Amino acid sequence: MNCLILAAGRNTRLDTGKPKSLVKVGDESLLSRHLRIFKSFGVNNFCIVTGYQAETIEEKLIVLRELHQVNIVTKHNDRYDLENGFSVSKAEAWVKEQGIDDFFMTMGDHIFQEGFVESFISKSSKLESDLQLAVDIPSETNKHIDIDDVTKVDVDDDCRIKAIGKNINNYNHYDTGLFRLKAAVFNVLENCFSQNRFTISDMVTDLIASDQARVTPILGYTWNDVDNSDDLKGTLKLISEYRL
Repeated sequence: MNCLILAAGRNTRLDTGKPKSLVKVGDESLLSRHLRIFKSFGVNNFCIVTGYQAETIEEKLIVLRELHQVNIVTKHNDRYDLENGFSVSKAEAWVKEQGIDDFFMTMGDHIFQEGFVESFISKSSKLESDLQLAVDIPSETNKHIDIDDVTKVDVDDDCRIKAIGKNINNYNHYDTGLFRLKAAVFNVLENCFSQNRFTISDMVTDLIASDQARVTPILGYTWNDVDNSDDLKGTLKLISEYRL
């Protein structure tokens, strides 16, 4: 199985002087944690899209390849000033080169409880749409989530996505930042870019129009987006409480 990790961003809000994917949580970086957890559930082929301080990530990957014994390819996004959908497009060459049918995708600054990843890998195995998104419902388990920053999702009774975005008024789920995608999404991204739309939510919105966007609810597990210092403090607290 295959996994794309987006790690191109500038880290302006956390501002640790290095890419967010290399921020330590406990005794390992967010990136190392992703590699360890995904490998434990059968993923051994990774593509990491770099951008800001790409050379710093490349240096760390020399150690991480040996530590985790996985195959890691990097693709560089020199327009890391654009939204994250543009980083996704940089993986198209990796998908074509390796003949990949579908792949998991997450962000280098996200963190998941191990059971969350295991559940999504298992439940999304029968991928019938071009996009499958792991979603959660607002609950006590995720009350630490920054409600102003999290991407909201409106889902119908058949697990079809009706709308997605940070500012939508009607929603019943949270976007957790873990996807399973087919290669067809790259054509959708190309169309988005032609309209100066560069977010992953733009890609999802276009897939909604063609009825190719579904969700997999993953409930009862802990996850977070480590986007700023408060998120990092909250994440470290969750780790200390053995919730991550």
